Amino acid sequence: MINAERKEIDLRIALLERASALFDRFGGYIPMAIAFLNRWPTQVELYPHWQVGESWKFFLSCLLYFLASFALDRAVIFAKAGLEP
Repeated sequence: MINAERKEIDLRIALLERASALFDRFGGYIPMAIAFLNRWPTQVELYPHWQVGESWKFFLSCLLYFLASFALDRAVIFAKAGLEP
């Protein structure tokens, strides 16, 4: 691999790392914005109301965005490890 290719790959990995850091920092606000726009309840409810109501959507979306953030972090780690000789 020539130096120009390595530099290009390093720049792409740095961009992916920056996007991952921003998603990790601000990704939790996305489910809140979706819940606000869809008028889902965002307050914590007791168990019987949680089953009947729609607050489970909010908590599920928060969990999914957390898992997506974790997957992006792992992708950056694997990409960096794949380039080391």
